[in-house]
Amino acid sequence: MSILERPTRHDARVDKPIMTVALHGEGPQPSITVRGEVDMSSAHLIDELAEHVIARRPVRLILDLSRVTFFSAHGISALLRTRRAAACAGVALILRDAAPCVTHLLAATGTRINLAAPAQRSGDPIAVGERRTGESSVA
Repeated sequence: MSILERPTRHDARVDKPIMTVALHGEGPQPSITVRGEVDMSSAHLIDELAEHVIARRPVRLILDLSRVTFFSAHGISALLRTRRAAACAGVALILRDAAPCVTHLLAATGTRINLAAPAQRSGDPIAVGERRTGESSVA
């Protein structure tokens, strides 16, 4: 294949996005579902959407990270910015169903964010920064 026959970036098709962020619900407990790769090019979308939702002052905001396939340090920064914005607004932030790549990186970096148990195993997820009796935080 000659150099003239090789496809260029303009010819390449993108079949699916690297990451999607979806908002579900409008009431006192909206949720944001994140799917795909959370890296330096996409992590900011999480805290930007979360800040938009937090400005509405819901009782709590749920982040569902169960479908995250890659999680970088930029993802941790996005979670910390979101946690800070939620705390300033008095909104409980809940991380639910975090994928193994998320929990692994949080543990490896010593980031102390409590994760709610999967929805099907517990009735009510816990807020970021709170602890249930007998539950340990990610260290």
